[in-house]
Amino acid sequence: MCVESLKNEQKSPFYIAEFEQPFEACKVGTNYAVYEAYQKSRKIGKDLIDFHDMIWPNEIEAIVNTLKANDIKDFTISCRSTNMIDCLAVFEKFNCKMNGITEVKTGWKRIDGSLETISALKMRIC
Repeated sequence: MCVESLKNEQKSPFYIAEFEQPFEACKVGTNYAVYEAYQKSRKIGKDLIDFHDMIWPNEIEAIVNTLKANDIKDFTISCRSTNMIDCLAVFEKFNCKMNGITEVKTGWKRIDGSLETISALKMRIC
């Protein structure tokens, strides 16, 4: 993914300057799942960082820590994983709660050019 193209598509309200560079240049301890979700969410123009790809329970602590370190309290999960209940239980252990359901853009275009949307879990770090 070209970082330069993302700079031209800054439609989303969230912004992490460090994540506007290649992952290798980010701080040690930055979680790659957060970095990748940030990049994809900004490119599509989502309102919040959205985790559409698989989340593994063993990486949730690092995800929450990376989000906290960057002052991100709200995010969405649109992943359709069968282990989502297990993931939600782990998020809960790190004081991150489900805060409703919303619709997020997918990046897939309809015939009319608008973006498809899917349901997603709204999450909040308390």
